[in-house]
Amino acid sequence: MIFYFSATGNSKYVAERVAAATDDRLISLRDAVRARRYTYDASRESRIGFVVPVYFQGLPSILNFFLEKLELVGCRDPYIYVVFTCGNWTGDAAGQLARALKKKGLTLSARFGILMVDNYVPMFTVPEEAEASRVLDEAEEAIGEACRAIRSKGIGDYDRCRGPAPAAQTAAMYPLYSRGRSTKPFVVTDHCIGCGLCQEICPCGAILISGGKPAWIKPKCVQCLGCLHRCPAQAIHWKKPDENRGRYYNPRVEP
Repeated sequence: MIFYFSATGNSKYVAERVAAATDDRLISLRDAVRARRYTYDASRESRIGFVVPVYFQGLPSILNFFLEKLELVGCRDPYIYVVFTCGNWTGDAAGQLARALKKKGLTLSARFGILMVDNYVPMFTVPEEAEASRVLDEAEEAIGEACRAIRSKGIGDYDRCRGPAPAAQTAAMYPLYSRGRSTKPFVVTDHCIGCGLCQEICPCGAILISGGKPAWIKPKCVQCLGCLHRCPAQAIHWKKPDENRGRYYNPRVEP
């Protein structure tokens, strides 16, 4: 089984590739959390995978939340791996996951890192289409290598994206995420068409359509920015309307 989380399609694309190579089933963390499904029969699972993006060189909050509640029934020393997608470095995100799994008596067997299109618009501008396509093309080799290693249950550190001094980098960067995640910076323009997609896809139920427009009803969210990137009218922005930051969803995977 493969647990995945993806707001802009990068991790979903990788998860689908791994699933195709291993014939393992996919489970969306967003759907699992919103349906409060935390118990899974793992008695027939030979591999258990996690495919997620890194946020500030650490784990997305939805994965931390899910791991606290996760119960794998009939789990007998499985091969457990993680594939991170990132815009630059993964830091010590795998160390965070390994420690969380250890609390449940589980061991992380292998870790992988895939460099994908960076789309964190509060800090960066989304690359132009040609540049994004180049990054995705270059990711194919790393995705293929990860698929082959996972299929054969390769053990070890395959992550080439950890960066220099990964533990120190995560220690410096991750608190900015874990203490942040405020929903206050989200703004909505009059371009909003009230379609409700943002409410539908929000992984933590932080958005409610009110008066025909989205309202953030929780003080914090996962900060995945799926609402911003996938808004069909580009009506959702961060702090102030800015059309130049761009929007992104992996063009090689279905939403």
